[in-house]
Amino acid sequence: MTRCKATRNLEVHHIRVDGGNGKENARVLCQPCHENTSSYGSTGHKSPPPFSETTKAEALRHSGNRCECEKQNCHS
Repeated sequence: MTRCKATRNLEVHHIRVDGGNGKENARVLCQPCHENTSSYGSTGHKSPPPFSETTKAEALRHSGNRCECEKQNCHS
């Protein structure tokens, strides 16, 4: 699969709404890829608490400061 090449407008997304706020539940996505997730802007559940700045920094470092989306044609 081809990975999104975005390196700007990155956001840290909760993989699972009920998965907690640790780095194991964090995924870096660019804003368009984040908006294309099934849970983005959903009113069907309560939003999880925001990630700490430390967790965000770890997630960004782990991703190589790149979007981790691997969906085909996510925002083309």
